[in-house]
Amino acid sequence: MEYIEIDIRLKLANPYAEIFIARLNEIKYESFSTDEGGLKAYIRSDLFNKKKLTEIVDDISSFTKIDLSINAIKKENWNADWENNYSPVHINKDCVIRAHFHDRFPNIEHEIIITPKMSFGTGHHETTFLVMNQIFELNLEDKQVLDIGSGTGVLSILASKLGAKKIVGIDIDKWAYENAIENSKLNNISNIQFIEGTAESIGKKMYDVVLANINRNIILADIQKYTRAMRPKSDIILSGFLKQDVKIIINKIKQLKFNLVASKNKNKWQMLHLRRV
Repeated sequence: MEYIEIDIRLKLANPYAEIFIARLNEIKYESFSTDEGGLKAYIRSDLFNKKKLTEIVDDISSFTKIDLSINAIKKENWNADWENNYSPVHINKDCVIRAHFHDRFPNIEHEIIITPKMSFGTGHHETTFLVMNQIFELNLEDKQVLDIGSGTGVLSILASKLGAKKIVGIDIDKWAYENAIENSKLNNISNIQFIEGTAESIGKKMYDVVLANINRNIILADIQKYTRAMRPKSDIILSGFLKQDVKIIINKIKQLKFNLVASKNKNKWQMLHLRRV
């Protein structure tokens, strides 16, 4: 399978790189890497839509100069590039994410090993960082956890390490699904069921905690499917959207009888933690 790499150079990388990521995330771009001059974005070649990309570029070009190049890239090359540039991520004093080729961190309690094969969730992105830190605020002992848009499986793996009894991770992308299974094995985790599917795959199971690090449009479209699977006084942690989207998401979920527990942001990205009444 080939991927398309979009190399976007920006005269004003801050804040427009983040805005690009948010917009591209909504049209199925899977992975991003940023630098001082802009970003690179990756999408499966069969999902690439040049017209939609052009519309986003035209919108943002009103505010900053943009130079853009489009390249086909094979999975294997992309993975090799990640290995050359991927560095460990310290989530907090108790948790670090590293690849299998990094040295161990024996003094950190929760060491998560991730091979990021074209899946979202390496810990480098602000939304993953925000959600993982908030997970530490929960008591997951013997809890049932649902991870929507599970990507590499990193959130599910952390939930297992923090005592969750059973975790179900769902992702629409086959490559992410396979990668999550591989990563759970790397971490010797056996209580996660990964499913290749959509929110329809939730079924009739009930959960104590729901994690949804996706994007605004998917959250708004599927939030009722998540909440139908939640027990009374259960928790939901949402991310994958910008601070400017907070009001619309809170208004939507409060209609479903949830109270806000925490609202945190990092570099324009947002996390919301809510609890069912």
